Amino acid sequence: MKYGMNLLLWSGEVTDDVLQVCGKLKEIGYDGVELPIFNLDLDYSAIGSELDSLGLGRTGVTVRGEEDNPISPDAAVRAKGIELSKKTLDCCAAAGVETLVGPYHSALGLFSGAGPTEDEWKWGGDSMREVAE
Repeated sequence: MKYGMNLLLWSGEVTDDVLQVCGKLKEIGYDGVELPIFNLDLDYSAIGSELDSLGLGRTGVTVRGEEDNPISPDAAVRAKGIELSKKTLDCCAAAGVETLVGPYHSALGLFSGAGPTEDEWKWGGDSMREVAE
């Protein structure tokens, strides 16, 4: 069994201070960390290199919001969700992230009060296929 720690306990962004925490986590026996991947402008390659030097594996977490909701009725909003999901995957690849969790299939905390519509199912499937391409 492997043990990991979610870095959201310290910050929503990987900073030098958070990387220092990662060193301490490794010292006390953790095998990996979960990186918050919300700021897509960080140097995830450098973050990955630092975690490699510590011997820590990594997963990532991200979210989509109302403005980039992959199942929005607005095609421009859906397109932004696809674009940011692709950028997030690029960040994951740069950092050596093995698994990405979300929610990134739809906007966090945006509820209609009803179950998903046929269109939402279609848009969700279309979005995920396009991200995977």
